[in-house]
Amino acid sequence: MATINTAMLNLQLPWQSGEQANKRYFIILGISLVIMLLLSVAVALIPVPELTREEKETLPPELARVILEKQELPKPEPKPEPEPKPEPEPKPEEKPPEPEPKPEPKPEPKPEPVAEPVPDLQKAREKAATSGLLQFQDDLADMRDALDTSSLSNQSLTRGQATAAQTDRSVIANRAATSSGGINVAELSRDTGGVALSGKETTTVESDLASAQGKSAEATAAPPGQSKGTRADRQVRSVMDQNKGAIFAIYNRELRQDPSLEGKVVVRLVIEPDGSVSSASIVSSELDNPTLERKLLARIRLINFGSNDVVQTTVNYTLNFFPA
Repeated sequence: MATINTAMLNLQLPWQSGEQANKRYFIILGISLVIMLLLSVAVALIPVPELTREEKETLPPELARVILEKQELPKPEPKPEPEPKPEPEPKPEEKPPEPEPKPEPKPEPKPEPVAEPVPDLQKAREKAATSGLLQFQDDLADMRDALDTSSLSNQSLTRGQATAAQTDRSVIANRAATSSGGINVAELSRDTGGVALSGKETTTVESDLASAQGKSAEATAAPPGQSKGTRADRQVRSVMDQNKGAIFAIYNRELRQDPSLEGKVVVRLVIEPDGSVSSASIVSSELDNPTLERKLLARIRLINFGSNDVVQTTVNYTLNFFPA
């Protein structure tokens, strides 16, 4: 067999590059990159002249400016004049028909007079309380409050019992001209003074005159079991609750001028059997506003608690005033 010489064989493919070709490629690539880098730097450093305004306004030849021409509208044709209409022939005048006599109007019935409603006294008092006129009312309330008549009405007018002497008609005839003996002034209390009347007491009057019937007469005080009662606290609270709207309306008007106005007020009321308030005074007050307190007392005196078969009643009522 013939031996094959391996040294003569070329095992490299035709499209496969060798080491020398690769070196040559990288050298050419590096030189071209350096040249491009130098050119880019040089171009950036070259100054470019600025365009003038006229050059900027000039349009390039590839652009065209479109100008719309104004078209004149055709003038409207004149309208033909209308032909005159023939005048209508005058018609003969017609006589107007005679007017028919109008029927006489019937007299209208007169409306019956409506009776005017009688104003309610309680509503009139509430309206006067909310009308803002109470500030000019009852300027002498301080002098009125100085009079304390509660003790006079609640106490008995006599100290004890007194028995008249028995007599007959002849005694009456003989002693008719005698005096009654007068009032024992020495037994009056020496504490009476000032403007209050609570210190005065009355004494019994002794008389020798007998009754016209000739019989004995005895004046005794009514026993406690038969005396009239006082007004119930529940009724007083109910009436005061009904009038709180008018009372707090006065407080709210003063609150607009002084927002810090608040506190508790204790009022002493003296209520008569017919329901009227004969006296109203301030026991204690945290408002420190005499003008407001005077208006509140004037409004409370207008309250009517209703007539009842009771004695004169004195109560203390507390009002709490706080801003809403």
